[in-house]
Amino acid sequence: MDVPIHVIRYFCVLAEELHFGRAAERLSITPPSLSQQISRLEQQLDVKLFDRSPRKVELTAYGRELLPLARRVQEDHDQLLSWGRSVQRDRKAPVLRVGVVAAGAGTLTTAAIAATMQAIPQARIEMRRLGFFDAAGDLESGHVDVVFAPWPMRLPPRVRSEPLWREARVLVVRADHEFAGRESISILETADLQFVSVANGPPDVVSWWLVDPRPDGSRPKRGPTADSVEGLLELVAAGAGVNIAGQSASQHYRRDELSFIPITDIEPATIVLCSLSDSTNPMVDAFRQTALKLSPLMDATFH
Repeated sequence: MDVPIHVIRYFCVLAEELHFGRAAERLSITPPSLSQQISRLEQQLDVKLFDRSPRKVELTAYGRELLPLARRVQEDHDQLLSWGRSVQRDRKAPVLRVGVVAAGAGTLTTAAIAATMQAIPQARIEMRRLGFFDAAGDLESGHVDVVFAPWPMRLPPRVRSEPLWREARVLVVRADHEFAGRESISILETADLQFVSVANGPPDVVSWWLVDPRPDGSRPKRGPTADSVEGLLELVAAGAGVNIAGQSASQHYRRDELSFIPITDIEPATIVLCSLSDSTNPMVDAFRQTALKLSPLMDATFH
């Protein structure tokens, strides 16, 4: 019996999401293709791994037994690939692993990567999507070399942050919300709304994004939480609350079910480029200098 590694990965992602649409989006395939691959795996193993209904997807007992084994196989495969990349990095082209939190620095992220590839054609750029609070840990573990992430955040001394981009913050609401379609809004007009927010983040950082407290001393109503941009937007689309995001989210995460309204009277969001001050990868400084030259905030410093 031969189970391809990509099918193992499909199973693990669906087991995490328990939703064919979201899992397919993470895997960059279509839901029907994902369903077909999972059905083929079930046929190959001759067991049912998921209970499917129009309302929900759940792991069966066999699925729960398989999950830790599948994750172990996936982790071993990822380690093998990581080893292979390290060999290639040592022997061939320079590699830069770029982490992006949420929408990164908007168009500046794309411009910096494009300029680096043009300046160093032999370089290999690897893009990685990170969680809200993964920047420091993934830099120190070597998972990424540089990270575009929103400020504020908590960073250890060896992680350097340099501001690159500022943008207005927007109120994210359902498309049928009473505020949807407005050209702008004041934060004080949102006093009666419930806000969804990031889960398990430093309280001061979460409060900054929620504008808690408000200029008049009031506190926002807090509702459900999520650990990803996609999760937050899903909660908003479901009517669980509203959210505050950087303006670039309106382009990167545009959905018919959502409306993005500029907030006129709060501090804008700042995106920083994070890297290790003692990095030995020469691509890091080359990329930093490129990004800083493109940044309208070139003279600013944070950390």
